[in-house]
Amino acid sequence: MDVDKIPVIGKINRSLNMLILNFVLLAVVFLVLGILIPFYPAILDILVAALLIVSAIIFMNIAFNIHSHKKKYLKWLDK
Repeated sequence: MDVDKIPVIGKINRSLNMLILNFVLLAVVFLVLGILIPFYPAILDILVAALLIVSAIIFMNIAFNIHSHKKKYLKWLDK
C-alpha cells in the first residue's frame, strides 16, 4: 500500500520530505561556501551575502512548514 494514499500519514510523509529537502539545500549552500572560500577569497563578501540570503529563505520555508503542519495536525487534539 502506498503511504501517500493514507490521509494523515501521507501528508506527514510529504511534509517530512519537504523538511529533508530544505536541509539538503542548506547542506549544499554550506558545501559551496566551504569549497569556494579558500579558492576565491576576493569574492568572499558577495558570495557569503548571496548564500546567506538563500539560507535565510530556506530557514523561513522550514519554519513555515513546521508552523503550518503543527497547526493543522494538532488542531484536533485541542478540546
